[in-house]
Amino acid sequence: MTRIVTDSSSDISPRLAAELGITVLPMRIRFGTETYYDSVDISRADFYRYWAKRTGRPTAQPPTVEEFQQAYRRLLSNSDQVLSIHVSSSLSSTAQVARDATKAFLGRGKITVIDSRVISWGLEILVTLAAEAAKRGASVEDIVRLIRGVIPHIYMVFHVEDLDSVEGRRYRGMKRLPSENLPSTRPLLILEDGELIPMERVRSRGTLTERLFEFVAEFARFDRATILQGRLANGAQSLFEHLIDAFPDKRLDVKPYGLVLATYLGPDALGVCVYEGR
Repeated sequence: MTRIVTDSSSDISPRLAAELGITVLPMRIRFGTETYYDSVDISRADFYRYWAKRTGRPTAQPPTVEEFQQAYRRLLSNSDQVLSIHVSSSLSSTAQVARDATKAFLGRGKITVIDSRVISWGLEILVTLAAEAAKRGASVEDIVRLIRGVIPHIYMVFHVEDLDSVEGRRYRGMKRLPSENLPSTRPLLILEDGELIPMERVRSRGTLTERLFEFVAEFARFDRATILQGRLANGAQSLFEHLIDAFPDKRLDVKPYGLVLATYLGPDALGVCVYEGR
């Protein structure tokens, strides 16, 4: 059976990962000179506390080549096919590190690495579909075709409370934002071709909720959608209720986004991920 590997930016729950046999390598969260393994020796509460101290902008770092090789070696001991699906290469070098790690296994098993072009729940969707296909006995080639076909049908949009959360990030299109940075202004970022790109600014939480609702409503059809919330739940419940009323037959959920995404958006973002289905 094909073994599935991902990284902790997928925000997949330990329970679901164990149920589907998915290997999740923790990324590292760095605050200044201190480095922590995501959700292993730093919790969400710890992250928020460090963020409040403003001890330096946190960054997310990929697992090491050695950590990937250790995981691949273990999986190849009882399988000859591994599919490793990782966070967008525009946000992290994780996929490239995974590719570097595969060089030690040439001729000893097939390891395929996919750049998902997404993060968080979008990545969870992909690895879940891959693991379910693997359990059905699909070949790695068939699973790769499945995943590459699904990637264009995952859409993500986020709001951040202020530009301080993303200042210094080299997001393509950031120059399109107006130069003034008013305290009441909240930018929207869309994940497009794997990159976070500013869309527009909204002036209040109310219009933000409406805009996120409209983003979902623009889809002629979709399979499921998840609201991704940060430390502050403001707006998430209202948005969820609007979506439930409008789409009672759809799979809808609200969940907190993880620490890796928080290093990009800050702790107080609100977003929506939509999966159109196949």
